[in-house]
Amino acid sequence: MNSKKFLKVFVIMIALIVSLVGCSKKESESNENSNAGEVVIKNYGITTKYDKAPERVIPLSYDAAQILVALGLENKIVGVATAEGSYKDCLQKYQEKLSKLDIIVEGTPNFETLLSKQPDFVYATVYTFGKHGVAPVEDFQREKINFYCINGTYSKEPSISDIYTDINDLGKIFRKESEAKKIVDELKERENSLRNKIKKSDIKVMAFDSGDKTVMTSGKGIENEIISLAGGKNVFSDLQNSFEEVSWEEVAKRNPDIILVHSYDQGETAGTVEEKIKKLKSNPALENVTAIKNNNFVVVKLVEVFPGLQVFDAAERLNEKIIQLEK
Repeated sequence: MNSKKFLKVFVIMIALIVSLVGCSKKESESNENSNAGEVVIKNYGITTKYDKAPERVIPLSYDAAQILVALGLENKIVGVATAEGSYKDCLQKYQEKLSKLDIIVEGTPNFETLLSKQPDFVYATVYTFGKHGVAPVEDFQREKINFYCINGTYSKEPSISDIYTDINDLGKIFRKESEAKKIVDELKERENSLRNKIKKSDIKVMAFDSGDKTVMTSGKGIENEIISLAGGKNVFSDLQNSFEEVSWEEVAKRNPDIILVHSYDQGETAGTVEEKIKKLKSNPALENVTAIKNNNFVVVKLVEVFPGLQVFDAAERLNEKIIQLEK
């Protein structure tokens, strides 16, 4: 082949390579544009379209904030409400980033305080939209603030899978699907490991959140799933709501073997664990309750019994106590 022919072939080959690279680049850009396209999410009975990922995000509790941080979204969080928790209740690996978030209020904000941060997205429990919450859904819609309601707080039959739905949906909304999948896969692996090794028992468990004249306990909520996953039986699994009030006499009648004590130091119903256990032990209506007589208490952080990344921590701790009682 002479030099002229070689040069001609070489030029053609270069042109072909450039063309292929250009096509590849366009295809890549097309895929990126597709990923950046409209996302449609149905949550809390409402269908919301997201043309782009939200930029000014407010989670209304640290368990919600923790999931956002796990997805790598801490730079989008313009403020957090503490609810009844602290960043110190969260997983160690996220605490540093959570500690740097701007606290808009200790507890739950009013709507005016929330609006002052100009959020375009709020991530919160169903209680946010109730009588003692922040504001009705209609107020958020009027102000054009999109929101995501934690599934396990409003679902009629809350389950561990609600947590996976939350994380996957957030992954879609914020274009963090691969990060969401990784988190969900790790949680599912842990769940499967627990289900394979934990045996069901007849140990009766009651959750104690707070109460003076009556008891605030857990019914058919995510905590019921945690108790079941740990191998126990929730004595108030027949209650239809996640949290309900019952009488002290009803607690005595159902006679739990173990009492799960919620630990948190923020909010209207806060109280140290020691104070709560003392209250339980000093109540004459409970003097014959097995858990009281045998000092069978398991302390769980409130963040561990809300739908989030730490539910399996609570299940494992409860299971350890159940195994101890069955020996």
